[in-house]
Amino acid sequence: MTIKNTCLSFLIITFSFLKVSAQFNQPETKSHPNPKQPKLIVGIVIDHLRSDYFDKYSHLFSDGGFNKLIKNGAFSNDTEYNYAYSQSGVDQATIYTGTPPAYHGIISHAWFDRISESAESSTYDKRYRKLGIADTVISKSPHKLMAPTLGDIMKLNNPKSRVIGVSLNNESAIFSAGHAADAAYWLDGIQGKFISSSYYQNTLFNWVNNFNATDLPNKYLEKPWVPKDLEDNGSSTDIIKAKLNLIDQFYFDLKKEKKKLGYYALKNYPAGNLLVKDFAVATIINENLGKDDDCDLITINFSCLGNNHRVFSPYSPEMLDCVTRLDKNIENLITFLDEQVGMENVLLFVTSDQPASFLQSDLEKQHIPHGYFSSYNAVALLKSYFNITYGAGQWILGYDSQQIFLNHKLIEDSKRSIEDVQIKAAKFLVQFSGVSKAIPAHHFIQSNYSHGIMNKIQRSFNHKRSGDVLITLQPGWVNQIKDERDLVAQYSQSRRVPLFWYGWKIKNQELNQQLDIEDIVPTLSSFLKITPPSGCQGKPIEGLID
Repeated sequence: MTIKNTCLSFLIITFSFLKVSAQFNQPETKSHPNPKQPKLIVGIVIDHLRSDYFDKYSHLFSDGGFNKLIKNGAFSNDTEYNYAYSQSGVDQATIYTGTPPAYHGIISHAWFDRISESAESSTYDKRYRKLGIADTVISKSPHKLMAPTLGDIMKLNNPKSRVIGVSLNNESAIFSAGHAADAAYWLDGIQGKFISSSYYQNTLFNWVNNFNATDLPNKYLEKPWVPKDLEDNGSSTDIIKAKLNLIDQFYFDLKKEKKKLGYYALKNYPAGNLLVKDFAVATIINENLGKDDDCDLITINFSCLGNNHRVFSPYSPEMLDCVTRLDKNIENLITFLDEQVGMENVLLFVTSDQPASFLQSDLEKQHIPHGYFSSYNAVALLKSYFNITYGAGQWILGYDSQQIFLNHKLIEDSKRSIEDVQIKAAKFLVQFSGVSKAIPAHHFIQSNYSHGIMNKIQRSFNHKRSGDVLITLQPGWVNQIKDERDLVAQYSQSRRVPLFWYGWKIKNQELNQQLDIEDIVPTLSSFLKITPPSGCQGKPIEGLID
């Protein structure tokens, strides 16, 4: 497929795609309504979107966004992640492989590697370089993803299919697109450009460079973040009053945030979601997605809710403003897809990687049990305990993502049993306040748990990568954050998320049965009449289409 004229792309980007009908080439004649297969699959995953938003706040949404998905598509508010440790990159891998972390291998943002004796990023790959910035910078790849994705199977069945992932975060773009993808794009937080990896291509396409040249990140960070109603209808005086706390309206100075965080600030505010929408639109246009009978796939991740959930309560004005602005992004994207490709040719699904949880302050106000678990204190005391019990030595190599990694070589050299040391560590850790369970890893190797929390933990446990002791916390307890970059605290205790289906032949209905997030890929595979990826454990959702 050819890349469209870059001047057209530049014009479209400059106007931020707000009036799509005036900016795009006229769509092809819709001579084949509801084709046997969709021409374009659009997968949207929204970090920390809650199911209850759509009952509680539907009156705040436009008719063309989430409400349109509910009124004209299929909707479930009870789709579950059926494993213990839910995290953004982990969940993206699960959604697009149809299998849990035990099999796809992405157990966390990072895990402890016993060979290098250091934390290993889930996407880091020194064999490749970043595209779009200095060529010497080491980049990312999906190499550590152990299972094939939907996009991989689509490419195996038809190499002409295009598969592309888009996100502010590299993990979400990479794991959703898969191994055989044509590209994955994410935002570089230092230079404010969308970049990729030489894993996919040798050089960044001209249209991506042209998009970056429009300097949208800086333009979006010029304006303060205030409530949408104040932004649209308030006077400049009202905005100044909000800045000075003279009225009950929030105000965030994004210029100051940029000075503190660089372009990483975009990940914390609705402007980041708008930027992703803009780039996704540019991708569909310039890559000609959905313009022929070879079904294409674009995966899109909106992540600003995920970054905000640790700061704002789920029902706070700030979070609701994020959601209502996101609703507008969804509306604009649907309008664009209908004009550019035709919704009868597009199959759209929207879900969440994990729902936002209540803050500790919310629980405290209602006298609900809660607390912070300090893994750093627990590990330090465990090290002291082992030094007293076994003698001085580095018995613990590390702690990452609620897992203890023991020094197997030292244990074996001391003629001790690894299983015995695992048990002793688990018995020690379970005594800490907030710890619900501390389970030795050998339990998951030697036994098969068919239900309950042990089954969910086992489905998160990967024999090659998981630690020696796995910890779960009591309801209401969270990991204490050591610093702003500690991603352990992003694990969610709630596992139920919304799931929307829209476009193509989708029937309007409410899906009342409980669904598994792993059902998405086999459902899409059945629509495309291809075999689901190997290892896929979900089942096709019945009755979605006529």
